[in-house]
Amino acid sequence: MVPIIFPDGLPDRADHRQSIAGHPNHRILQRSLRSNLRMTILIGIVFTLIAAVFAAIAALGLPGTWLIIAFAALIDVIELLWKGDAEPTFGWMAFAIALLLAAAAEVVEFLAGAAGAKAGGASRRGTIGALIGGFVGGIVGTFVILIPLVGTLVGAALGAGGGALVGELTREGAGLRDTIKPATGAAAGRVAGTVVKIGFAVVIWIQLSVAAFI
Repeated sequence: MVPIIFPDGLPDRADHRQSIAGHPNHRILQRSLRSNLRMTILIGIVFTLIAAVFAAIAALGLPGTWLIIAFAALIDVIELLWKGDAEPTFGWMAFAIALLLAAAAEVVEFLAGAAGAKAGGASRRGTIGALIGGFVGGIVGTFVILIPLVGTLVGAALGAGGGALVGELTREGAGLRDTIKPATGAAAGRVAGTVVKIGFAVVIWIQLSVAAFI
């Protein structure tokens, strides 16, 4: 939050309005209040709009969640360099929450395909194949199928399913029919994980946008 700097050591509290009014430099103080309030609102609006774009590109398989956090960190660093010891817009608590949410999103997305494969009866090889295939497929699908969200979901699903299928086929005695259920589970799990990750990106966007105004 952009700090309010009062001359002569006057405390930064709203309940001291009467003291401000009676202060010899109350006009200067009032202008400082209005200026800081405008700056806070401006920073909040700019962050919210730009971070919304980053949240949207998370649907493309790009690291939108981390871009939101990096942008907020950049704002705080600039403020600290500019104002020294002044309290920054976001602060460590907002970043701690955002980082925990972002890490949880990555874990959920990464493990979702493997969980789906396991639920479908996949072996260890099929589960590992779903993990690797889902990760690679999500990246490839994003750039090959140039449709927002669809490319990522299709690529991740096909990659996870294909990885589970290949992993199961390397198992001794496994036939193609034995791979259908694990592959289907892996594909469904990976799609669910990607959708959940997008939801996390939206939550982080809202959380940091609110923090920018308070």
